Amino acid sequence: MTEHPELANAVPGSPEVPANLTVLLLDDHSVMLESVRAIVETDDTLTVVGTASRVPDAVGLASQTHPQVAVIDVNMPDGGGWAAARGLREVCPDIRLVAYSSFDEALVIRTIRAAGISAFVTKGADIDVLLAAIHGEDIRPVLAQAKPLIGRTNAVTAG
Repeated sequence: MTEHPELANAVPGSPEVPANLTVLLLDDHSVMLESVRAIVETDDTLTVVGTASRVPDAVGLASQTHPQVAVIDVNMPDGGGWAAARGLREVCPDIRLVAYSSFDEALVIRTIRAAGISAFVTKGADIDVLLAAIHGEDIRPVLAQAKPLIGRTNAVTAG
């Protein structure tokens, strides 16, 4: 039996996901931002290309570094996750967006879905769930740790 059932059907190394990914991190709390950075840097196939605590800074960094994935907090100043998703998609249309938030109410999820978020992971989820979402792996939302937002109804897909 798999230790993390939500990862039981993950497809590591699928052709749609490059072996190494560049990641931009966005959170308005510096402690959380550094914690997420430390988590992401535990995976040697991920490279953090920048961090930002404000939406305009994240969009500016994305236009310079062209990350493949962005992990964004949903509740922030400057328009929050919605504004971040819209701005990042403008400068990096193919970026995969992973919302990482302590808010998991249905309204929040519908709002960020409309903004083009590829995956939603709660801040209480296992580290493996966040890393799997960044990689774009097929995550089953077991134990309410990750919620699929686009594509098939039971899987997180690249957005």
